[in-house]
Amino acid sequence: MTVGILATGDEIVHGDTLNTNSHDIAHALSSEGLPLGVHVSCSDKEADIINSLHFLTQKHDIIIIIGGLGPTTDDLTRFALSQFTGQTLIQHAAALEHITSRLRDAHLGLNPGNIQQSLFPEHAQLLPNPVGSAMGCYYPWNNKHFFLLPGPPRECLPMFNHHVLPILQQTTHSQKQILKWRIFGLPESEIAQKLEEALQNIDCQTGYRWESPYIEFKVRCTPNLADKVKAVVDPILKPHIISSVDKKASENLRELIASIDKPITIIDEATGGLLQLLLSKPNIHHLLDFSGQHKNRLFFHINGLAEYWQQQQTLGTAQLIIDYSNRDQGGHETHTIPYRTAAVVEHAAEWLCFRLFHLINQLHQ
Repeated sequence: MTVGILATGDEIVHGDTLNTNSHDIAHALSSEGLPLGVHVSCSDKEADIINSLHFLTQKHDIIIIIGGLGPTTDDLTRFALSQFTGQTLIQHAAALEHITSRLRDAHLGLNPGNIQQSLFPEHAQLLPNPVGSAMGCYYPWNNKHFFLLPGPPRECLPMFNHHVLPILQQTTHSQKQILKWRIFGLPESEIAQKLEEALQNIDCQTGYRWESPYIEFKVRCTPNLADKVKAVVDPILKPHIISSVDKKASENLRELIASIDKPITIIDEATGGLLQLLLSKPNIHHLLDFSGQHKNRLFFHINGLAEYWQQQQTLGTAQLIIDYSNRDQGGHETHTIPYRTAAVVEHAAEWLCFRLFHLINQLHQ
C-alpha cells in the first residue's frame, strides 16, 4: 500500500510557512517500511484540494491530508473530502463535546466556526487532539484510506505518532522488519563505509538520518535475517552508543534526576548554557542549581571546550573536564571528544549528559 501526502494551506504554497509536517511524517513512514509515493501541496481552495485528491488517489492507497480543520472560512478540507467521496458530513457528538470543553476551559463561547469542526463523514473514526480544538479522523472509503490531521505541528505530529501510525502498522504494507541504532559522535561518512562493507552479503537495505549530534542508522530486512544483522552491526556500533534508540542521553538524564528527586548542583563552564537548556524542564527545574550558590550533596563542576571558545582552529579534538563529589567521595574525569565543527558544543552537551547519568548513579548509592 502506497502513501501519498497532501499538505494544504496558502501559507505553504506561498512559501510563508515551511512544510515540516510532511517531512517528519514521511521520515516516520519510511522508517516503518511504508512505501511513499508523491507529496503534494495545494492552496486552501476547496477545488484545489479536490483536484489534489483526484491526482493522489490514482496511484496511492493511503492519503494523509494535513491542515484545513480549523474554525475559519478557509478551513475547507473536510468539505473537500465530502465532495470528493460523495459522502455527507454529519455532526459527531464526541467532537462537539471536545470542542465545547476546550472553549469552556478558555471561557469562550461556541460559534458556527467551532461547530464546523465537529463535522466528519458518518463512519469516520475520530482521532483525539489533547492540545487543540481540531480533532482528526480516519476514513476508509472505496478501498482507500484517508487520514485528516490538523496543521499546527504540535497537534499534527502527536496525532500522527499516537493514532495514525498504529493504524498503518496493522496494514500489510511490508513483511520486512526495521532495526535501528542511535550512533553518537561519528560523521556519517566515517561509519557508513564500515557498515556497508560489513552488511554487503546480507539481503537488506540501510538508511541514515542525521540528528545532531546523533546519527540514526536503520536496516530493513526480513525477520529471519534480523539476528544475523544484529550480530554484524552491534559489535561495530557498541563503542559509539550512549543512549537507547528511542531516547537521547539528555532525556535519560532528565528521567534519572526526576526519579532520584534530590537537589543537584551543576556548574557548567563548557557548553555556554546548552546543558542547562537541555535539562531545565518544568518537572525537574526546582532540583537543579546551575549558579553554584548552593553546594548540594550531588555536585558537578564542568570545564572544557577551550579550543572552541578561544576560536582555535578545529584541531580534531577538544577536552571536557568533570569534577564531581558528594559528601563522602569525589573524583575527576577528563574526556577527549571530536572537534570538527561548531557542533562540538551540541556533542559536548549530550556527552556530558551521558557521563552525568552514570556519575549520579554512582554517587547516589
